[in-house]
Amino acid sequence: MKISEDRRKMLKIVTMYYEQGLTQAVIAKKLGISRPVVSKILQQARETGIVSISIKDESAYTIELGLRIEKKYQLKDVLVTPVNEQSQSDLLQRDVSRVAAGYLKNQLKSGMDIGLSWGTTLADMIDEMPYSSFPTINVCPLVGGVSSEHLYFDTNHLAFRLAEKLNSRCQYFYAPALAESVTLADVLNDSKLVGDAIAQAKNVDFAVIGVGNPNESSTWKQLGYLDKKELQIINETAVKGDAVASLFDKNGQTVNNEISKRMLGVKIEDLSAIPNVMIIACGREKAESIKPLLLGNCCTVLVIDQEIAEALV
Repeated sequence: MKISEDRRKMLKIVTMYYEQGLTQAVIAKKLGISRPVVSKILQQARETGIVSISIKDESAYTIELGLRIEKKYQLKDVLVTPVNEQSQSDLLQRDVSRVAAGYLKNQLKSGMDIGLSWGTTLADMIDEMPYSSFPTINVCPLVGGVSSEHLYFDTNHLAFRLAEKLNSRCQYFYAPALAESVTLADVLNDSKLVGDAIAQAKNVDFAVIGVGNPNESSTWKQLGYLDKKELQIINETAVKGDAVASLFDKNGQTVNNEISKRMLGVKIEDLSAIPNVMIIACGREKAESIKPLLLGNCCTVLVIDQEIAEALV
């Protein structure tokens, strides 16, 4: 079968590039054409189906999901943990936390400030962090302390534990995450102690936060901080999720209800001013709560499981 000169040239370039491993610059020199022409011909070969590229790796699907989410929501990075029929929720959360720990470890730089919210996933992430030495790093809470009753998930305790792992400094937020009343919250917010803690939290270089869905699986709800009356307020005010010191709506904006007013710490709206915000989440029901944060530009890095990723795309 005869082939045209253009097609012959295309096949030759494709063979030299994909089979022989020559660079585009070397091919251009050998054939006496420019490098942009070589690049254009390789692109045409893919578009016409002459070249079909497949990646033979079990992680390829989750990598592709991550890339689609990155593009859709203009994120810096999306890390997706695979899920299979045998995946148990506690083990899956541990896998997600391990990935998050590895990512955070690679972002560490001397002199940076790291901010933490609270919750089970962040506690697991810190468990997975390797010991290292960054004496000039400072770790601080993004929200008030939760309660001595659940110390393991408390933001002050998490800040201490991460600082211990990094051999770094840490600060504390000496106020409750949820004040008993709006009046008490107003008094605390007017205090220098809380004002300084919030100012420090707003100026971190890298924030790590968890996300809850109060209607499904929020740590607030699991640990009994929200009673029936408060859950009713959440249902009546169209809350889609909770993160840092906010209950937020479908647009990623703080819902101005009584509970949000009682929360102490940085608000959802403050996250857009932080250079790097990493959200860690596990469980398909979290997708409903993560999407508003992506729409509200509250996040730059996402570490999630495959089911959340599939729901987001």
